[in-house]
Amino acid sequence: MASLSTSSTTSSTSSLGNTSLRGFGGIASGLDRDSFIDALTSTTSSKITKAKQKITTLQWQQEAYKSLSDKALDLQDNYTSYAGSKSIVNRASYLASTLTAGGDSVNAGFVKATGSSDLLSHIAIKSASLASSGHSLSGVLTDQSTSGTATSSTKLSDLGLTDKDFENGITINGTTISGLTKDSTIDDLVSKVNLSGAGVKAKFLSSSGKLALITNNTGADAKITIGDASGSDAAAKLFGGTGSENVAGTNGKMTVSYGNGVEDTIESSTNTFNVDGLKVTASNTFDNANVTFTKSADTSRILENVKSFIKDYNALVEEVNTHVTTRPSSDYKPLTEDQEDEMTESEIEKWNKKAKEGILYNETTVSDLAFSLQGFINTAISDLAKSGYTYTDLQNIGISMSEDYADGGQIKFDEDKFKAALESDPNKVADIMGGTSDSKGIASKLQDTLTPYATKYATRNHGSYGRLIEAAGSDKLSLSKTSNTLYKSIQEQNTTITDLKAQLKTEQERYIEQFSNLENLINNMNTQASYLSGLSG
Repeated sequence: MASLSTSSTTSSTSSLGNTSLRGFGGIASGLDRDSFIDALTSTTSSKITKAKQKITTLQWQQEAYKSLSDKALDLQDNYTSYAGSKSIVNRASYLASTLTAGGDSVNAGFVKATGSSDLLSHIAIKSASLASSGHSLSGVLTDQSTSGTATSSTKLSDLGLTDKDFENGITINGTTISGLTKDSTIDDLVSKVNLSGAGVKAKFLSSSGKLALITNNTGADAKITIGDASGSDAAAKLFGGTGSENVAGTNGKMTVSYGNGVEDTIESSTNTFNVDGLKVTASNTFDNANVTFTKSADTSRILENVKSFIKDYNALVEEVNTHVTTRPSSDYKPLTEDQEDEMTESEIEKWNKKAKEGILYNETTVSDLAFSLQGFINTAISDLAKSGYTYTDLQNIGISMSEDYADGGQIKFDEDKFKAALESDPNKVADIMGGTSDSKGIASKLQDTLTPYATKYATRNHGSYGRLIEAAGSDKLSLSKTSNTLYKSIQEQNTTITDLKAQLKTEQERYIEQFSNLENLINNMNTQASYLSGLSG
């Protein structure tokens, strides 16, 4: 791109603005008043232009600082916090495992298990029966208006009920259900019961003309009581009668073998059974089986978290390294308004991109952050040595420092090694990444490294949100937006521009007055000259 001159020059548009004499030269003197005044006030106009360019530079620096602090805060929020969406500090994440049912290809598909047990290699599931819900079934309901079997639209009055029957509502499992009358239909009844919170699901069986209630829970305690203590409310009439039944639920049962002829039958109100630390869930009834379990590391989630962490960490390192190694070009300054008017949007965009390069070059805070990131892994290893770990251990789990010193301290990640380490020694991986009682681990040491530069918790950093945020603020911390060094510098430049504009106006008005006086003087002299010329003629 051809460079533009960014030195302070007189604007092509008169600095006088919309004055009454703008654009007119002196009629008597023949002088271009506007050009003279622009030249005479060029020093002040140049100061205004430079102040505007300075504001643009400060705003670019603020954007660059915020980009760094946002990345630093996101690393802490997402990865080094226990509550982070991609936390790498939670020890349990590295120890997570998956249990796979096998040993009996026919019945293994009916069983799932989670948890852990020291007896895992000895446990075999021999049989399972499922827990059932309790239910209540009415006799066949007759529509007295038709003498036929009731339908879902049959009114309760046609079942022989009156409004008096519903004065106190109906009672199921001790829950009173109100809002029914003799004009309500069977559909209305079903809806009311299902919304009542009585712990049952109501349904009208149109094929048989019966009302059914089924408990929400399963197990031997899943029972249905109908009607009040006297047994006289409408519920007893609706769900009782000839052919009705009320059956409690049953517990599920599972027979477990521990080898050497040792077996135990376990009952559960659900279809999930506690088997010596395992939660075993059956989805079907089976017998004469031999379902066993094998354990494997569940690496998928923590693997993705660590991969994402290293990607985001390297992105921060790369951005910081670019700032400290890229020198600004003296040929590219922020464009003035007049320069922008002569360029296309694409040309302005390209120019500004080049002008922003090196915007934080030689900024002490950024240089210090770069130094801290370059030494991060060494600092972490020094701390992990308290627990007996070395850099070789870090390499063995797939994490190492880049051999290219020029990249600013990026981390290399070997996914296959990391997965293998999770399978063979998950505790070691958890120690290195999440720390032990003696050492902090990679995650906590990263937080220690970043906190002096950016943190949401000033109490962790001697009352400061960090040097990056003190310099430029952060959109993630609302109070910092107007409480930072660059914001104050921008405000100072705005004040300077306001003062300079007032000064420019005063200068312009003074020179306009002087030129006006000059015009009047010349006009008077011309008049006198004309008068004297007439006398001599």
